[in-house]
Amino acid sequence: MTAALVLKDISKSYGEVPVLKGVNVEAAPGDFIVLLGPSGCGKSTLLHAIAGLHSINAGEIVIDGRNVNDVPTRERDIAMVFQSYALYPNMTVAENIGFPLKMRGIATIERRKLVEKVAQGLQIEALLERTPRQLSGGQRQRVAIGRALVREPKIFLFDEPLSNLDATLRVEMRTEIKTLHRRIGKTIVYVTHDQIEAMTLATKIVVLNKGVIQQIGAPAEVYGRPANLFVARFIGTPAITLIDGRISGQQFIADGDGLTLPVPALQDGRRINLGLRPEFLHHNPEGKTACRAVVEIVEPTGPEDIVLLKVSGQRATAKWPTGLAKAGEERMIGIDAKGALFFDPENGGRIG
Repeated sequence: MTAALVLKDISKSYGEVPVLKGVNVEAAPGDFIVLLGPSGCGKSTLLHAIAGLHSINAGEIVIDGRNVNDVPTRERDIAMVFQSYALYPNMTVAENIGFPLKMRGIATIERRKLVEKVAQGLQIEALLERTPRQLSGGQRQRVAIGRALVREPKIFLFDEPLSNLDATLRVEMRTEIKTLHRRIGKTIVYVTHDQIEAMTLATKIVVLNKGVIQQIGAPAEVYGRPANLFVARFIGTPAITLIDGRISGQQFIADGDGLTLPVPALQDGRRINLGLRPEFLHHNPEGKTACRAVVEIVEPTGPEDIVLLKVSGQRATAKWPTGLAKAGEERMIGIDAKGALFFDPENGGRIG
């Protein structure tokens, strides 16, 4: 099966400033690839390079087996959805959605049929005669998606399409985009700095930092087995707990008092960072590695509390059922050693 998209050794600089450094990504047909990373990591530049909006300094961009390095944007068989919607203000919704078809010379009657089909799929058929100024933000984004869909391209490119929406609408549109992907089965490359969007939408996440890929993997893999400290810190809400310590025998000994855990066979005396996701710090020590902790802050979220703890004098974060912790109390907690991650504090790499 031919890959839908291959990015091979992509490099891009602006003057003397490198933005992408030897990026390699492959997307199978139907993949939902999310380019994830902080502002300035190069994710939007990479998306624009795929679209042909930015040239690259080195490497190959291959779409459906065809090298498109020198192919104009309009001939790459891609469709792009921007965060700004980019709708024509003086056109109706129907005219905005049908505009790509008009540019291809498709007859008015056929164009109308295709526009209505797309509008029904996005549940905006009642809006076809309105103009963009008469629409809400979510409706405008549906129109922008409809304009991309009607072209039936090989690849869809989404550039932070939900960043202009409020929190409630973002959740709603996220669900609609996921449903849309399942229905159409097309390859999507999606840029965001929001890790919740990445985790809920992607079949494969590409984590970028300073133009370099840190990890590529399924959401569960990137969350549960982060390649390094950057990925571990960037993925996960609340953030991962990192506790400094050292190896003694076959034990991790935390700096300060109160926490030891069994570890893989590692060099005695070696400095190490222990990583624990919030779900592996339990309010009940039974059956777990028991440890004394001080509850510093309790943040209610409704169904559960985010609990900020001091463990061996270091900050830790847990998620517990509502009402089980009180700020200021000292208590025994349980640490599930099966969820422990270990990192080299010098190079940041995960160990084991």
